[in-house]
Parts: sequence; C-alpha cells; structure tokens
Amino acid sequence: MRNAIVITFLLLALASQSFAQMTSVPNPVYFWSETQLPIRDSGEVHSPKKATIMSAIIPGLGQVYNKKYWKVGVIYGLGIGLGYGLKVTNDSLKGYQQSLTAELDEDSTTVNYLYPNLGVDKIRSERNYYRQTRDQLILGLAAVYALQIIDANVDAHLREFDINKDLALQIRPTYQASVVGITPMVGARLRLR
Repeated sequence: MRNAIVITFLLLALASQSFAQMTSVPNPVYFWSETQLPIRDSGEVHSPKKATIMSAIIPGLGQVYNKKYWKVGVIYGLGIGLGYGLKVTNDSLKGYQQSLTAELDEDSTTVNYLYPNLGVDKIRSERNYYRQTRDQLILGLAAVYALQIIDANVDAHLREFDINKDLALQIRPTYQASVVGITPMVGARLRLR
C-alpha cells in the first residue's frame, strides 16, 4: 500500500511537470551582477547588537536609536502603569499582612487598626489575592522589559529591509483547456511583480 502511494505521487508529479512544460512559455534567464542589485547605502552603519545593548541598559533607548520614537511612549506608558499598579498592590498587601499578624499573634496589646471588621479568613484571602496580583504585575514589568529589547533588535535587523514601491500581487482566475487524457482545470494564478 505504501509503495502504491509513493508511485502514484511520483506519477502525478511527472504528469504535472510534463503538462507544465507543454503549456508554458519558456522563461528568460536573468543573470544578475552586483551592480544591478538595488543597494541602499545611507552612509550609516546600523547595528542590531548596539540597539539591543542600548535597550537593555536604558529601556527605550534602542527604539530611539532605531528612530521609532513613538514606541518609547508606549514602553514608558506601560511601565508607569504597571509600576503604579505594583505600588498600590504592594501597599495593600502590607496592610493585610499587618492585620493578619495582629489578629493571629498571642499578644493582647496588638490591635488590628486597619481592618477591624474583617475576620481572619477574609483577611487571609485578601492578602493572598494581593500577593498573587503583585507577582503578576512583576511578571508584566519583566515581560515589557524583555519585549522592548526584542523589539529593538528586530527593528534594527529590519531597518535595511527595503520594499520596492512597485511591488504588487495580482490574483487572477485561470482555466486550462482539456488536453488529451487530462481533464480541464480551473485555478488561480498569483503573480508577484
């Protein structure tokens, strides 16, 4: 069974190749020399390594080096937002931890001033919630830091990537008439120009 599938695949490949040779127009062969290739020389050397190091030292500096200034605002906006959330969450965590300590210690002179109306289980539940939220915000800050380094590196690599303004993709339906032994085919032709 396996050999039959392989033989069928090979026959189909050979048939499609011979059909393509019967109906196709020979393509001209192009020989490119280095002088014919489009070369973009702006006079400056742009280093992805430098962008990565700059972004690792000071977040956003790699984006400035890549001249993507708007990304710096996004990075610092995310950082400030996550940092503020981290501070608020950490303050709440400390408050619930102090209340829990005051409730659970054996000393009768310590009083729970922050949350006197809450029970021990509710205080413990809130403390655990704020601890989990704090940890998630720390991971978010680390992710923003890592992603801005990766973004600076990728953006620096793609800086010299040039797309011709005349680049176009055409999709046209095709129909190939019947040839002896082969049924007519309908398809689509993609042409990248």
